[in-house]
Amino acid sequence: MGDLHGRTVESRAGVAAFLAGVWLIAAPPVLHFGASLHAFRPYWVSMGLAVVIMLLGMVRAMAPLDVPFIRHLTIVLAVWLVVVALLRTDGGLAIVWLNQLVVAGVVALSAGVALLVSMRR
Repeated sequence: MGDLHGRTVESRAGVAAFLAGVWLIAAPPVLHFGASLHAFRPYWVSMGLAVVIMLLGMVRAMAPLDVPFIRHLTIVLAVWLVVVALLRTDGGLAIVWLNQLVVAGVVALSAGVALLVSMRR
């Protein structure tokens, strides 16, 4: 039964990471109404990280316990996302950067909880 619980927690954490990646890609156009290429220049690193987080989230959701190192990689990517948000020098709106910090926190928290649940087994 513990294995089923671990798979469920890991799968839900993967879904949360996938949805967070989708929101990170959708956030700049939604929160910042400039649609030019110049308007998206400050967010290209964040969007790239969001795509990687989405891919890892899909793997975690479909094969929850088969690739255990992905949890650690997801936490590292979330921390990297926080660093990118804190080192914002390219301009960009503060609301988008704040959103990025919150979403990175959610991704790191969900991966951390999944890691703690797997360590308890």
